[in-house]
Amino acid sequence: MAIRVTPLSGHTGAEISGVDLSRPLADADFARIRRALLDHVVFVISGLAPEFQALLDFGRRFGTLVPHVLTQYHHPETPEVSVISNVVDSGQGRTTGMPAGAFWHSDLSYDVRPSDATLLYSVEVPESGGDTLFANMYRAYEALPEPMKRRIEGLSAVHRYGWNGGAAVVALTEEQSAAHPDVAHPVVRVHPETGRKALFVNPGFTMKVAGMDEDEGRALLEELFDHALRPEFQYRHTWRAGQIVACDNRASMHRATGGYGAARRTLWRMIVGGTEAGRVAGDL
Repeated sequence: MAIRVTPLSGHTGAEISGVDLSRPLADADFARIRRALLDHVVFVISGLAPEFQALLDFGRRFGTLVPHVLTQYHHPETPEVSVISNVVDSGQGRTTGMPAGAFWHSDLSYDVRPSDATLLYSVEVPESGGDTLFANMYRAYEALPEPMKRRIEGLSAVHRYGWNGGAAVVALTEEQSAAHPDVAHPVVRVHPETGRKALFVNPGFTMKVAGMDEDEGRALLEELFDHALRPEFQYRHTWRAGQIVACDNRASMHRATGGYGAARRTLWRMIVGGTEAGRVAGDL
């Protein structure tokens, strides 16, 4: 069956059909999948068996997979995959007051090399609830008034793990924290592959605007967050078991919605390492 890419909305998300990971994926087919990520920011592939090695091999084709800072949730077979689960008796279920990722963020924006992309595979999902929201940060930037575009051009913002994640955040150990100092990234990021501009701030990890009065910088960030989270920039994904959902972290942010109580939910996550470096923020 040929690879087919079908847009899910007018601006964000595409369903990719015809993917069979049980056999080698031709270079041309993978190129179409990668292109779909660049063009649509989010893609969905359904009907995939939980064949761990096949899923891992697929993730590796996007680039080097980097271990998440929360080492306690790494998959037992490899740190390239982490487990996002509320199943406590598995030994890797989270006990935070809110589900993992229940705040708007872009994965690893708190790293000097933020993630290029994230791939999530749904092992088990509740009958209702547990949707994931994605915001298209290309669209958010492009819809800004021209005076705001001029105002933020050249500014940098400081990112910190867990800055504003509330009860969804797992606290870092001293060792984990030391390995992830505050970092600064451009507020407007030029995507290294598409050349398009996108907002690169998020409520969960972006704490301040470098070199700006604290109150002024916070007001600016809140204005940008409110703008970026307008419904017309969002795609809402309702999960089924056996799906891969991937997002381009260079041009999006995402949030888990919760709403499934004690029903079991387990995802496997692969994070593709970044190719564009920020800088340690120091005293900014």
